[in-house]
Amino acid sequence: MTGAQFITYVEAKLNRLDSSAYQDIRPEEVLLYANDALKYLSLNFDLGTYSRSLDRGAILNYLASLTASAKDVNLTDNAVVLPKLLKMKDLSVFVTVGEGDTQETGWVSTRDLDNVKTFDRDENPFLHSYPDSPGYRLIDGKITFVANGFTCSKINYDYLKFPDQITEGSNLTYVFMKELEDHTVTLLLETLESRRIQSQPAVSKA
Repeated sequence: MTGAQFITYVEAKLNRLDSSAYQDIRPEEVLLYANDALKYLSLNFDLGTYSRSLDRGAILNYLASLTASAKDVNLTDNAVVLPKLLKMKDLSVFVTVGEGDTQETGWVSTRDLDNVKTFDRDENPFLHSYPDSPGYRLIDGKITFVANGFTCSKINYDYLKFPDQITEGSNLTYVFMKELEDHTVTLLLETLESRRIQSQPAVSKA
């Protein structure tokens, strides 16, 4: 199925619901929500959430095509800006503790820290960052390790890439085409109905 055919299928499903209400849907709108639907499904597949009617092996192959790794990425002041990614899957960091004869180094696992400040963060030892399990914050694509008394110099990580953009010329061979069509329709309907509500007079909304 091409992207153009996908648009026709989605428009047909919308017309089955109401042949007069959704005639003004533009192809670019369908593609916009199709790409959002594809990202949503990809994230859910990675969590193991998908219909039993779908072939598990095919889903795993699809996820494998999106999974990539980055090795020995250097940090500056315990931080680095990451490339655009859909989801961080696994992350380890190279830690250095001490100096001279007492220096210890090694790769360790990590844990993400809540970005919301709490009154007991300084007093609660469970919210601290330690050399054997450094805490990090990921904000606006930049990952920063909270490192007191040790340093973090480089990271290894596995991640999900963004799926290829769906365009009118795309050749779509996903095993989950029906799910992609249905979720695209759902996103379009949610948006269209929201627009209608927003455009109504305040009295009619009550």
